[in-house]
Amino acid sequence: MQMFENLPWYGYVILAVAAASYAIRYFKIGKKEYDAPDMTTAKFRTSPDSKLNQEQLFALALYTPIAEWWEANTNTLSFLTAKKVKPYLEGWGIDTAAGYWDLTEYFMKDGRRWYFDFIRHMIEKEPQEKWDELMDQKFGNNERAHRYLKTLSSGETLNTLKQKGILTFDSELELGVAGYDAAMLVGQARKAYTGNLISEEEAWKVINFAKGLALEHFSSWEDFGKSFAIGFAIDMRTDYSTYKEEVYHIYKQVLEKPESPWNTIKWP
Repeated sequence: MQMFENLPWYGYVILAVAAASYAIRYFKIGKKEYDAPDMTTAKFRTSPDSKLNQEQLFALALYTPIAEWWEANTNTLSFLTAKKVKPYLEGWGIDTAAGYWDLTEYFMKDGRRWYFDFIRHMIEKEPQEKWDELMDQKFGNNERAHRYLKTLSSGETLNTLKQKGILTFDSELELGVAGYDAAMLVGQARKAYTGNLISEEEAWKVINFAKGLALEHFSSWEDFGKSFAIGFAIDMRTDYSTYKEEVYHIYKQVLEKPESPWNTIKWP
């Protein structure tokens, strides 16, 4: 300690600045580790009281990656509890029957397919100098549409999914996002039913529509899953990065684990 006692005044200033810099770096590194996603292990939980048939189980399985993140059962129409799904319903603005049906009709009719199909075709077929005009004509000042344009034109989504080992070829973007729309319809119907917004009969009508949408567009869990992942990657904003990393991690388990519904229930 004696060596510090003979320092000039500015020496103490330098030491203080160095110490502060080290502390800031340490805090940033520590915070980054603290904020790192707590990767979930997929458990594929089931209820012993389930009486659902194979067609119903297949339809519910469309939502498996996100259902696993929620730690919900894979074989029940109910989804956790009304209390636990309430924040989700409120966040999506579907915490009333009217709000739920407005969003559901949108996902049934157009969903995120409305953005993805138009924008991807535009990028492939139209010169870039026309994009602003075409986007304005189709979407106006729509934040989500412009986010889709940014991620698709930059290759951000494609590169991320290739890095994660979810996609292999650029051409797989042709699968579109119908898988994501179908999954969202299933998940939101389960939560709306659990939240007492819709009846069991109404929930199954929506879920059966989602099943038909999936069967119309895909012939395997693998292709459906890639479509789900494309839609999920584009639709979630960058400030949901931790959540996205967790779902990517779960997705790989859903695809690979023998006990996953995607491996125990055959694609029709």
